[in-house]
Amino acid sequence: MDKMNKVIIVEGKTDSNKLKSIYGNNINIIETNGLGLTNEKLLQIKKINDSVGVVIFTDPDGAGNKIRDIISNFLNDKVTHAFITKKDIQNKKKIGIAEANSSAIINALNNALEIKKNDKLSLEWKDYLNLDCFLKSNHNKICEYLNLEKTINNKRLFKWINLFNITKNEVQKILKR
Repeated sequence: MDKMNKVIIVEGKTDSNKLKSIYGNNINIIETNGLGLTNEKLLQIKKINDSVGVVIFTDPDGAGNKIRDIISNFLNDKVTHAFITKKDIQNKKKIGIAEANSSAIINALNNALEIKKNDKLSLEWKDYLNLDCFLKSNHNKICEYLNLEKTINNKRLFKWINLFNITKNEVQKILKR
C-alpha cells in the first residue's frame, strides 16, 4: 500500500481487525467508534494528519458518509480518501469494511485519492451538465472510475469530482471508456 505511512481512519474494531488480518500489525489505524466521534478524537486526527497524514476509509453507507464528511470538513478537505462500494461486500447482511473482500480493501487503499482543493472548480456545473454526467450510464462510469457508490446523487458526485481536481478533459476520457 502506497499510503502505508499514513494512518487509516475506520469506524470500529471489526474494521481494524480486518485491516490487520490483511496487513498485519504494520498498519496504523484510528477508530472513530462510529458516529461517536468526539471533538477530542477530531483534534487527535488533525494532529496526525498534520504530521504524517490520514486516509479516511469508512463504510459505504449513510453513517460512513456522515463520518467521512465530518472528518473531511474538520480537516478543511486536506485529506486522502479510500472507498469501497457495496458490491465489494461479501456478507450482504452488514455493509462495512469488515465485510469487504480483501482484494477490494487492498485496491481501495492502493488507489486512495488525495483531495487537491483549489479556489477554482476543476469542472464547472455547466460542463457537468453539457457532458451529461447526470445520465445514469455516465454517472455510473464516473462513480466506477472513482470507486464511489453509484447511488450517490449528482450534487455529491460533482463535489467529489472537484475535490479530486478532475478536469473536463479527464471526465471526457472517463466517459469514453
